[in-house]
This record gives sequence, C-alpha cells and structure tokens, in this order.
Amino acid sequence: MSDVALCWWMYGNNVHPVPAHYKYDWWIFWEESPVDSDELIFNEQYRVCTAEASALYARLMNERTTFFVYSAKRPRLDPANPFDPDAEKWKGAEWAHPLVIDPDPFVTEGPWAGHK
Repeated sequence: MSDVALCWWMYGNNVHPVPAHYKYDWWIFWEESPVDSDELIFNEQYRVCTAEASALYARLMNERTTFFVYSAKRPRLDPANPFDPDAEKWKGAEWAHPLVIDPDPFVTEGPWAGHK
C-alpha cells in the first residue's frame, strides 16, 4: 500500500449538477465491508444515500484506504425536473421522491452538496 488512497469508480460516477433531477444510490466496497461480490453490489440492504456515501468516501480517502464505488441513478418525480414520466424513454423507470420530500439528509459540502 502507498500513502495515498485508491478509489475506483466501477459504475456510474457523473453526478448530475441539479439535485432535483436524480436520486443517487451508492454501494462502496472496501476491506471492512460487511460482504463482497454479488452480496454487496446493488443489494438494497447495503445501499447508502449520497450523504452517507460522501462521508464514507471522505473517511476512506483520509485513511488512505483502497475502495470501489458503485452508483445508480433514478429520475426524481419532481416538478423542478424536465422529465415527462409518460415519455417512452422513462417507461419502466423506478422514480425517486421529489427532492423536497426525500427523507435522506442533504450533503452540505463538497462536489455533491445539495444532493440527498
């Protein structure tokens, strides 16, 4: 190991700058993860919100721990977004709550500030 953290973005790393457009779900794997492989990746039991992912990301970087980040995004049913839920593109989409009623905490600083 070196004295720098190594983070690999394995799936999805471009967070949209407008928090009202998408909800992001995160899975982070590192040496202390409770499980690995298919048990972890995209398993709802181990999903964390953006605020939790942001805090864990910062902690692991600070500790210089190697880790992998996976994310998935869902469009929000929010009047502030430009999506037409009836459009063909969104058929079968899993819609997230509007930002204003999303129960997850806000990220207060860093590149994901304003997201939940």
